[in-house]
Amino acid sequence: KIFFTSGGSDSVDTAAKLARRYWTEVGKPEKTLLVGRTKAYHGMHVAGTSLAGIPANHDGYGQLMPDAESVGWDDAKSLLGLIERVGADRVAAFFCEPIIGAGGVYLPPEGYLAEVRQICRDHDVLFVADEVVTGFGRIGGDSWFASSRFDLQPDLMTTAKGLTSGYVPMGAVFIAPRIAEPFYAGGVWWRHGYTYGGHAGAAAAAMANLDIIEREGLLAEATRLETDLATALRPLADLDAVSEVRTGLGAVSAVQLADPARAQDAVAAMRRHGVSGRAAGQGALQISPAFVMSTAEVGDLASRIGDALS
Repeated sequence: KIFFTSGGSDSVDTAAKLARRYWTEVGKPEKTLLVGRTKAYHGMHVAGTSLAGIPANHDGYGQLMPDAESVGWDDAKSLLGLIERVGADRVAAFFCEPIIGAGGVYLPPEGYLAEVRQICRDHDVLFVADEVVTGFGRIGGDSWFASSRFDLQPDLMTTAKGLTSGYVPMGAVFIAPRIAEPFYAGGVWWRHGYTYGGHAGAAAAAMANLDIIEREGLLAEATRLETDLATALRPLADLDAVSEVRTGLGAVSAVQLADPARAQDAVAAMRRHGVSGRAAGQGALQISPAFVMSTAEVGDLASRIGDALS
């Protein structure tokens, strides 16, 4: 089943509420704990802010949502440890970005996604794939979603950006059959929805966008960009201003500055060299090109970033 929203933050809060309500409907109302990861970003609503691993986004609000915990972003055993410590009968869901996006573009360690997915299966914890960034092709591998590329089979999947390529606000939550089943068995009314969820204008834009992705073979182009970005950007790691380049999975990368405090200066310098970009996480320059960007244009992009940082 698909539940339409107005964007990524809506999708995450929808998944958070639905995860808790699902356990209530199947007779396990004590399963309310929602788990996120350090460095992660899950939007700006109450549930997403509570689940995110970006302390600055929490500051000044007090406790926005009870029963929210974070575990290490790259350590599957930390998730297992939390489940064993609090008890699987308390844990409702684990929220996981296949690639951490706004938190700084962190790629999953080898085998990490498969391991956390299996931990959730073994302990009856819902696995929520937050694919607001990776969904609709950006993950590469000729795949629409990271969940299909890595065979995650999530219980819930949150999406937004790529659904309309950002032209019109829209998001969607994909809901696995077993999670939807209690709400279609009769006698259950899930009182949740948004004014503009599934808006006809947004739906038309989404259909046109998806048609273009298919017609122009843009999944294959995203796969090409995965290689092009890695080839062009990795040499930037040799610059004194750069501590690391995170690239090689999907049509997304980050150039990590050695001095995070200079991130906004770097963004301004890039603009002077004809590159529009932004800082993410702790001093990372996020690079998420359009799927139609050519190999030559990626090389030019890397050259201009190098000039801006030299």
